[in-house]
Amino acid sequence: MNLPWVESPFFNEILKTKNLTEEEKQLATEYHKNGFVVLRNVFPEDVIDQVKADMNQKGFNEDFPVTVYRDKTRIQDLWQYSDSTKQISSNDTIMKTLEMLYDREPIPFQTLNFKFGSQQRAHSDTIHFSSIPARYMCGVWVALEDVTPENGAVFYYSGSHRMPEYNFAHIKDAPEDTTYNDYVQYEDFMQSIMNVSEFDKKFFYAKKGDALIWSSNIIHGGSKVEAEGSTRYSQVTHYYFKDCIYYTPMLSNMVTNELYLRNGFKNIKTGESVQSNFNGHVINPLQTANDKAILNNRLDDVKKILKLIKLKDKIVKKLFK
Repeated sequence: MNLPWVESPFFNEILKTKNLTEEEKQLATEYHKNGFVVLRNVFPEDVIDQVKADMNQKGFNEDFPVTVYRDKTRIQDLWQYSDSTKQISSNDTIMKTLEMLYDREPIPFQTLNFKFGSQQRAHSDTIHFSSIPARYMCGVWVALEDVTPENGAVFYYSGSHRMPEYNFAHIKDAPEDTTYNDYVQYEDFMQSIMNVSEFDKKFFYAKKGDALIWSSNIIHGGSKVEAEGSTRYSQVTHYYFKDCIYYTPMLSNMVTNELYLRNGFKNIKTGESVQSNFNGHVINPLQTANDKAILNNRLDDVKKILKLIKLKDKIVKKLFK
C-alpha cells in the first residue's frame, strides 16, 4: 500500500513481519497510535549551545549577510550558515529512527530555529508540505533549552494524524488559486475542527536535548507564552522521504489538481539536489501556470494532436475554396 507502514491500516500485520528490537516496536506502535514519539536527551550539550550561539550571531544579527528569511521569532534555513544546525538536522539517531518508521531514506530539507515560542495556531504540516504517495513527510522538534508553561510549549492533538489532510478545497467556495494571505482561513477552520473533535490536547514540556518526532498530519501549534520575553530556543527540521513527488497544497489549486511542486530542493545532509519521482518512476509534469503543474504529461500529446487537426482543417479549407 502506498502509505508509510506506520500509518497503514495493516500496521499490526506488517509489524509482525519486521525484524525490530523491542524498543523499535514500541516506538513504531506509539507513532502509529498517537502520531508522535519522544526521544530523550538525543543531542550533545555543546552542539546545542553552538546552535544557539549561531542563531544570535548569524540569524538574528542584522550585520550578518544571510539570505535566510528571518523575523523576531524564527530563522529559516540557518543550516546553510551553521554546521551545528546542520548536525542537529542530520543526527544519526534521528535519521535511523525515521528510516525505521518510514522504510525510506529520510531527506532533511528545511530548518526553522526559534528564539521564542511561536504561539502558532493549530495546523497540520500537510498544508505546507505534502507528497505523493501521501504522508511521506514529518517534523522533528528539538528543545535547545528546557520548556515550561512560562515560555510557550509545543501543543499537539494526540491521534489527530488519522484525520483527512485538509486543504483549501475543503473550505473555499470557488476553485481559485490561494496564497499565504488565505492562511488565516485555514487556521480558523482547523481550530473549529479541533473544537468539535475528541482528540486530547497535550503539551510537550521538554528538557534540553529532547526531540519530538511528529507525523505530517498531526495537528499542532505553539501555546501562549506566559512570561513575556522568556526565550524558548528550539529547532524544527522538516523531512521528506525518498522517491516521492513533493508539493505545497497551500499554493496549489487542489480542485483542478494543479500542484505547486517542490523540485530541486537541497538534501541538508548530502547537499544534493532532490528530484521528484513516484516510487522510482519519473513523471514529467505539464506546466499550467508559472508556479503550477499537473502530473499528466500525456495531455501534451493531446495538445499536439489538436494542433495537427486544426492545421489539417486549414489546409482542407484552402484546397476547396
